[in-house]
Amino acid sequence: MKITFEDKSSEYIFRVSNFNKKYIPVFDICFWQNDEDSYIKKFPADSKHLKLIKDCFLNNAEEMFNQLGYFSECKWQEALDAFAGVMHENNIDWWLTGSCALCIRGIELKPHDVDIMVNSSDIEKIKDVFANKTIIPIIDTQGWLTKDFGVIFWYARIDIASDPSAGLDDPEPIDCGPYAAKNLEKVEWRGHTIKAPPVNLTLTVNKKRERWDRVKLIEEYLKQN
Repeated sequence: MKITFEDKSSEYIFRVSNFNKKYIPVFDICFWQNDEDSYIKKFPADSKHLKLIKDCFLNNAEEMFNQLGYFSECKWQEALDAFAGVMHENNIDWWLTGSCALCIRGIELKPHDVDIMVNSSDIEKIKDVFANKTIIPIIDTQGWLTKDFGVIFWYARIDIASDPSAGLDDPEPIDCGPYAAKNLEKVEWRGHTIKAPPVNLTLTVNKKRERWDRVKLIEEYLKQN
């Protein structure tokens, strides 16, 4: 896998080429843009800590793609443990969603990343605290489903998103929308108190994605609890 960068004055391009074809579905789910024989992602040229982010991408991109594609083990427990500790030390509010929010309750899944929700008011602080762990710049999405989005890589990919939009809960609430944010529960895990959405909210998402094995595990958990 070859990684290069291009500075286009108003934008900065991350380019991946010379890759095994097995990575193509991974690039697609991460919304990388196909550009002939390579895949690219574009970011504002003035993105904060861009040099450090470029170094992190060079050092960790292939491992990140391997974990996302289930070609290597996702070290989500180490990632969440380290992340939670730093967020606590810096007094930054956050909550966990996605498959890891089920795993910390004892539902055995195989995550390929860690999904974190934060407040947009803390984004600049998060950029500074995780400057050397950021692999994709955290930027304003300009109207996507969350206000900000970016990625940290620390043992595993950690997605950072802020201020979920009301559209996420249309037609019904899911585990990463505004309703979830207002109804968080506290889960004790490895000495951390982690806020996570109610388990029942994950059913909607997994049914839409036709992840029937996960639906079965979630329904069994809800019956037992």
